[in-house]
Amino acid sequence: MSRPVDIHTDSTPTNIRVAARAMIIEHGKLLVMTYKDEKGGWCVTPGGGIQKKETLREGLVREVREELGIDIEVGDIVYVRELLGSRAKVKFGGITDETHQLEMFFRCKRRGQPKIGGKPDHFCTGFVWAPLEELPALGFFPGTLATRLAADVAAGFRPINNYLGDA
Repeated sequence: MSRPVDIHTDSTPTNIRVAARAMIIEHGKLLVMTYKDEKGGWCVTPGGGIQKKETLREGLVREVREELGIDIEVGDIVYVRELLGSRAKVKFGGITDETHQLEMFFRCKRRGQPKIGGKPDHFCTGFVWAPLEELPALGFFPGTLATRLAADVAAGFRPINNYLGDA
């Protein structure tokens, strides 16, 4: 009889980390966290790993509060993405060949003014409101989303092929 796999821990390389990310868009700009390590700089939407006994929404609220010191209203899932470290062109922020992460991106509304929270992620340098059209030039990850987000927002996030794959 096989033992069930716990996908919420990173104790073995076969586990899949589950993460939730907040898409906070206002006036044509996306709220992004900025990062830098020895390989360069990048930015991503706020959010992160879900802990045991947390729903995706609960984990996302916690992560955004830790990173930006604000509460959010969590809306619909608009994208699903897989991150396979073995296929990543650049391994920023500790991504390794063993990394496998499943990310859900939620449309969210903020309550309050963002500031660096009490528990920012490693390599975090701050946050910015990034114009949607400038995401590709800012090193936004995932790159596939950087190139399509402005058009998806303009179209109202119609649910067509919103699985981003490993890109």
